Amino acid sequence: MEVKGLLEVIQVQRHDFLNHLQVISGLLQLNKGERVRDYIQQVSKEYERLSRITRIKSPEVKALLLIANNEAIKHQVELQFDIQTNMESLAVPGEIVNYTLKQCINHALKFLAPPEVTDRRLKLSIYEGEKKITVKLGFPGVPAEVVKDAEERMALSEALAPYNGSSKLAVTEKEAEIYLIFPKN
Repeated sequence: MEVKGLLEVIQVQRHDFLNHLQVISGLLQLNKGERVRDYIQQVSKEYERLSRITRIKSPEVKALLLIANNEAIKHQVELQFDIQTNMESLAVPGEIVNYTLKQCINHALKFLAPPEVTDRRLKLSIYEGEKKITVKLGFPGVPAEVVKDAEERMALSEALAPYNGSSKLAVTEKEAEIYLIFPKN
């Protein structure tokens, strides 16, 4: 596990928390009660978004997503999460899920980070079917050859094959999607 990345996440969250307290204190001193309420609702939504990550049962996946969220913020990439499962029934070791998902996220952030990229959205969905858990990573405007090259370098299918998992790639003019499919227990 990446201890350095997790320590950075903790530092950022501590800094953000103290900053939120200062904003609330300042608004209260200015008798802006309604603004305080709005601000607290806004902050609560952000913490709810991150709490979906902390409900994931795999510590490796949980740590990876917290670090990925932090990295996305540093690169000014909007990372959206749609997590519909806690991954409790995952039949693949957490280290393997971490490795394959980390490869995908790192390549996506690398593509979205340059200043000339204007649409910096990355959507990560995790959902559970009857026999499998699917992780979908979608991002806009990627040329097919760039994604194909990244897929070959990532060697996702080889890493997942021993566990009956797989990876799929879908590319259109407007969006690229990488699917990681893991069997359930």
